[in-house]
Amino acid sequence: MLKKIGYVLERKQKINIVILLIIMFFGTFLEFLGVSLILPLVNVALDPGCIDSKWYYVAIKNYMGFSNARQMLIFLAVVLIVTYIVKNIYITMMYDMQYRLVYDNQRRLSVKMMKCYMSQDYLFHVSKNVAEFQRNITSDVNGFFTLLLNSLQFAAELSVCIVLVVFLFVQDMMTTLAVAALAVFFGSFLAVIYKKILVRKGEQNREINVQTGKWLLQAFSGIKEIKVANNESFFIHNYENNYKQFALLQRQQSILKFIPRPIMEVVCIGGLLFAFIIKLQFSDADINSFVSTLSLFAVAAFRLLPSFNRITGCLGGIMFDLPSVNAIYEDLREIEDLKRFRMDKEDVSEQIELKENIKIEKLSFRYPETERWILRNADLEIPKNKSIGLIGASGAGKTTLVDIILGLLEPQEGRILVDGNDIRKHMDSWHKSIGYIPQSIYLLDDTIRANIAFGVEDEAVDEESLMAALREAQLEKFVETLPMGLDTQVGEQGMKLSGGQRQRIGIARALYRNPQVLILDEATSALDNETEQEVMAAIDELHGQRTMIVIAHRLTTIKNCDIVYEVGDSAVRERSHQEIFG
Repeated sequence: MLKKIGYVLERKQKINIVILLIIMFFGTFLEFLGVSLILPLVNVALDPGCIDSKWYYVAIKNYMGFSNARQMLIFLAVVLIVTYIVKNIYITMMYDMQYRLVYDNQRRLSVKMMKCYMSQDYLFHVSKNVAEFQRNITSDVNGFFTLLLNSLQFAAELSVCIVLVVFLFVQDMMTTLAVAALAVFFGSFLAVIYKKILVRKGEQNREINVQTGKWLLQAFSGIKEIKVANNESFFIHNYENNYKQFALLQRQQSILKFIPRPIMEVVCIGGLLFAFIIKLQFSDADINSFVSTLSLFAVAAFRLLPSFNRITGCLGGIMFDLPSVNAIYEDLREIEDLKRFRMDKEDVSEQIELKENIKIEKLSFRYPETERWILRNADLEIPKNKSIGLIGASGAGKTTLVDIILGLLEPQEGRILVDGNDIRKHMDSWHKSIGYIPQSIYLLDDTIRANIAFGVEDEAVDEESLMAALREAQLEKFVETLPMGLDTQVGEQGMKLSGGQRQRIGIARALYRNPQVLILDEATSALDNETEQEVMAAIDELHGQRTMIVIAHRLTTIKNCDIVYEVGDSAVRERSHQEIFG
């Protein structure tokens, strides 16, 4: 576990944890003082004559000028009050530092995880779902730092217990050994039983977290269709069933963490009192010594029992959250391996610019864990500022080919060259040259301005590029009719806009960066005929101005394309307009 935590944390975070541990151990010393200073006060109260017989009382008496035991008692009481005030101020500051370290670094790790996932290639994301990412970035990170917090508190409480037990051992060896042996025996017994149970419950909790999040996301993402079909009860039922399991696991975890506390309390107090009963029964020692020792043990127990309770709670939390640590460790290892793999392959030192053509040479691709080749030894050429149409049956590989051109998928064989330069070695530069318009436009729950600039901070938006994109997408007149203009809110997934308006915003977004290459992946397939004609009018205006690759769902979509390629049977073949349109 420590190795995995060390891998996840950065060097500065580890140093901060070491500093915090040192501060916590000093807090242990203050806790020890708080208990040990009770003994002198009790001794003087029970035996006033000891201020003249024990050297440390005599030293205090002479230095402070005390004449009787009453003055000594007042002094010791004041010292004890000051000690407890200082101790608790220090402990409060220590816990503030502890929580700041944990929650600040929880934020950093969550952002780091999100950054790592966002930097992965498209195929990585295809193999996972959003609910998994949501759990890993939020619940798992929270679990990781809950475990870390429990580990720090465990170390602090354990050090307090060790110091106080050693102190009690010096005062009364037999009683301390008896109680400590009982506590260790029952603690070890519970730890062995509980470890497997809590780790298993933690793994189940991670899985049910994904399912609960998945049904929540699915319910609200498809709310329109759900409302029309009156299927609300189906989604509510599945969400409730999964949340019921989640609530059950949380309840089981809480009760399993709680049960050791009363058991340890009974063991410690019962063992302590039983030891004193035996000593009273079989020892001839002075009753005052018993009262003094019993008072010391009572005060120590007052401090130790909460520590025992927290230790058992921390151990339960550590075991329950251990699967989260394992998951984060494995994900970061996998992501680091992928990152090193890409760094070995990529060279982004040079910028590329399309001046002549894009060539696809001997391109072969199949998805992992499948034997079927989507493309095999495919060749085609796309001249600059020409419009290329891609046709073929559903599932023939048109979108896969476009995803490879976009750099989202990496072929097993072959290359894509821009004026002789392999795009895999210049991916950042290549992406800056591309505008992409998908079939379904993803819109932020934000303004039209934010959706066109997409990913650009408000203060960094280029107004000239924005207006140019509006004009080219034939969206300018529509925006002028809106009271709030570009600052109009579009609603979640653009619910306040029509299909044609959403698609035009997608076109404007693609054009905002003034790309050399424009790729349309069935960009009008979700529109009715009339709206499609309006959107296609905007697209047709771009022919000859940019290099365009158009995936067609209707042949009318590509009637103005200069070259048409048909994708099918793992091959790409050029087709003439005569063959297509007759």
